[in-house]
Amino acid sequence: MQNIIEIDPQAILEFVAEENRLGHAQLTLKNLRQQQIAFKIKTTVPQLFQVKPSVGVIESDQSMIIEISTTQAIKQNQKFDAKFQINACVKNSNEQDLSTFWINRDQSTIQTLLLKSKLKYDNSPQDQQIQQQQQNSDSKILESSVFNSTHSDSKMFKSIKEESQQDEQLKQYKEQLDKLSQEYQFFKNKFEQNQLNSLQMTGI
Repeated sequence: MQNIIEIDPQAILEFVAEENRLGHAQLTLKNLRQQQIAFKIKTTVPQLFQVKPSVGVIESDQSMIIEISTTQAIKQNQKFDAKFQINACVKNSNEQDLSTFWINRDQSTIQTLLLKSKLKYDNSPQDQQIQQQQQNSDSKILESSVFNSTHSDSKMFKSIKEESQQDEQLKQYKEQLDKLSQEYQFFKNKFEQNQLNSLQMTGI
């Protein structure tokens, strides 16, 4: 079936609210047909919402803004998962009574759209405080991460430096050992030469 209406928003209806005040949202319905259409709006939590209008008629190529508000003040951390169903159907001009229009209506002629809902708190002082607390928390996490990373890098650098120093010491020890070995060999050769000379003199 070709679409009858277009809605805005199309997926999630955001209710702007402040704590202890009523939430409010707007829904726009647009008639996509060259005829009148009838619509009705239902919700899974009818006792919580006031929809104006919840039923009506939209002329060809026209739009209508639906005002939806909560009937109760919004509480902090309130669970908010209501869903809205929008039904639309082409209406003949001779059908005047909307109360009977939807009775026994062929379902294949009805376009049905569903919307989820959520709360969007206004930028109140309390909301700003919550945002600031969240930013401070994120900042501390970032500082901790940087500190740990720097500390880890520092430990690694220290370890590398210590290993380098140890390598340098080993190199010095090896050089000293080579030098002592050369001196030992020199004195050994000299001693043997002296002994040989002494034997030769004795033989004469």
